[in-house]
Amino acid sequence: MFELPHFFAQHSRRIIALGAIALSLIGAIGLAAATQTATPIWAATHELAPGALITAGDITRVDATLGTSQKQYYVGSALLIGNVVTRPVGALQFIPTDALAQPGATTDMRQLPLGIARSDLPADLVAGDRVDLYEVPKDANGAPGLVAAGIRVQNVDNKSRDLGGAVTVLFLLHEKDILAIMDSLVTGRIVVVRNAF
Repeated sequence: MFELPHFFAQHSRRIIALGAIALSLIGAIGLAAATQTATPIWAATHELAPGALITAGDITRVDATLGTSQKQYYVGSALLIGNVVTRPVGALQFIPTDALAQPGATTDMRQLPLGIARSDLPADLVAGDRVDLYEVPKDANGAPGLVAAGIRVQNVDNKSRDLGGAVTVLFLLHEKDILAIMDSLVTGRIVVVRNAF
């Protein structure tokens, strides 16, 4: 006849081990569920162009689990209506925190297209990248120097890149930087250096 107490006595270590494993699995499942909770994130209902004013019809909340990358986007509790778009956002894309600005903050911003030699900019430069612009003087005795820092790339004309000549890049920058850049084009050439972050 099967005796339950005798069975537990013989297999106590195994039972304890199985119990510990079961508890560990339950804890891991609970932790995973807690860390994978979806968070409402703002997304664009259609393409948003620079300069556009955000309205209720331009944005929608989407539940998503983004992990550590969540901080790069506006969470659903952020107030976005009335803000100004500073760089393109695609339809149904999450809205990056650096793609909008308060009204008035963009009044001194300008769009500046420049033709940059292919060898003077990153091969994979794309809209949204933040870059520094350096001047390399034509004069061999001149020293390279920083012309403008933290400039936002708004568009890269890949058709001009494919043609093999200068690549047309559209920059969004403060108006105070424009004259320094124009002077640099007279005395040398512009080199685009992408920021690491």
